[in-house]
Amino acid sequence: MNQKVIANFACKNEEIESNLEVSGLEFQKFTNQETDPKNLDQAIHNVLLGMELISVVENGYGEIEAVLSQVKQWVSPGLASNLDNPQKSDLEIKISLKLRELDQAAETFTHKGQKLLDGSISASVKADSHSFLIVGANGSPENRINLNTSLNIPPITSKTLGLGELSVNSSQKGLKGLMVLENALGIISRLKQRSAALRTHLQEINRHLATAIENHHAANSAPGSYEQARDFLRVITDIIKNKREY
Repeated sequence: MNQKVIANFACKNEEIESNLEVSGLEFQKFTNQETDPKNLDQAIHNVLLGMELISVVENGYGEIEAVLSQVKQWVSPGLASNLDNPQKSDLEIKISLKLRELDQAAETFTHKGQKLLDGSISASVKADSHSFLIVGANGSPENRINLNTSLNIPPITSKTLGLGELSVNSSQKGLKGLMVLENALGIISRLKQRSAALRTHLQEINRHLATAIENHHAANSAPGSYEQARDFLRVITDIIKNKREY
């Protein structure tokens, strides 16, 4: 198994502690996993790491989008018709260099040593290699976000985007290249939508976690409330017991 979890991209799936159930009718003062402030703080830390990862991914998308937009201007069929052969040769060299920049992005954009644009965070990789973000007070399934299925980032290179044969030698080739570039830009746009959706989701989770911590602090600042709740629960327990005896 090689499933990974944020914060360190190193924990295996077996190491994710399962949810602990509280047995019996008992009032506990923020001692279970769901309300332990340390666990909640760790969950917030993980959520922030997740948003940090998304920022790196989106920076990568922005750089790739800029490269594609620049190359798109260069392969315009109208431009090709106005260039002589030496100019076309010079332009194709410039295009090649720009596409090399795009290819380097897969190596450049990493988070905590994890490459982000090389296909390792794609839904197509083996399930036991997926990366998870723990966003709750424990590692139970409902508190895990699968980054591979949420972001689903394919390997991004000039080859995978279909840009390997761009040419400005003729208006016809320029038109074909323009269509390929439009498709590549569409892919990046869809990837940006996924990352934006996950960012919004994490922000909502972060608000809920912050509220849970505030509630914990509020309860601890009023110890009488705890004693009253415990006494109330004891009364309810006695009532349930007495009812069973009849």
